[in-house]
Amino acid sequence: MSIKKTESTSLQRSDLKQFTNARVALRTSGVSLCTEELLAFKLAHACAVDAVWTEWDRTKISYELTLLGIESILLESEAGSRMRYVKNPLSGCRVNEQSHQLIQLCKNKNAISIILADGLSPIAAQEQGSKLIDCLVEELRSLSMNIHPIFICSNGRVAIGDSIGETTKSKIAIVIIGERPGLTTPQSLGMYITLNPTAASTNANRNCISNIHEEGLSIEQASNECKQLIEKMLKYNISGYQLHSK
Repeated sequence: MSIKKTESTSLQRSDLKQFTNARVALRTSGVSLCTEELLAFKLAHACAVDAVWTEWDRTKISYELTLLGIESILLESEAGSRMRYVKNPLSGCRVNEQSHQLIQLCKNKNAISIILADGLSPIAAQEQGSKLIDCLVEELRSLSMNIHPIFICSNGRVAIGDSIGETTKSKIAIVIIGERPGLTTPQSLGMYITLNPTAASTNANRNCISNIHEEGLSIEQASNECKQLIEKMLKYNISGYQLHSK
């Protein structure tokens, strides 16, 4: 009886693999993982580390956007270096003085600011950034709102959209950022949307769309979901956790 139960449990766990690329139903040898599973884990960990420390080519992204007819502006956070960005998260929450002067030239009270930041996975921003922005801009055209030039910010955190949004007096700030890499994919993007962003905004004031990558949420789905969230924000004049009750 116990053998049948074990076999049944084993089959059920194996079936999970067709629904997820997470580490479930790992093969073992005695009480230890099989060598193949252990090596796969170490490879995934190495890819995650590489994703954090890889430098992106933001000039290339800007050029890709230009080919799509989308203007962009290159910015830098106060971090100044990748090492400081990782060790001091707050340094990635504000742009440096030179970048601040650039964004001061872009002010419009009924506009959307889209910020692409490398975050903790520059690889994700490099590979998917221009594609997602192209699809998102197309979706947002139906909102009849101006869209500022895309801000491409090195060593930026999610909160950098708050200060940029306040300076540009934007109605909506959208931060597209490389998400912290996990052990299933190092190339996931997240989008954080805030209504009436200011330097005083917190995580409670924004809504998140995450897991945007080839095996997760598609670029098309994420762009459409973002537009729907913004429509709801504009309707109720709120964003963040309060929006979920509407």
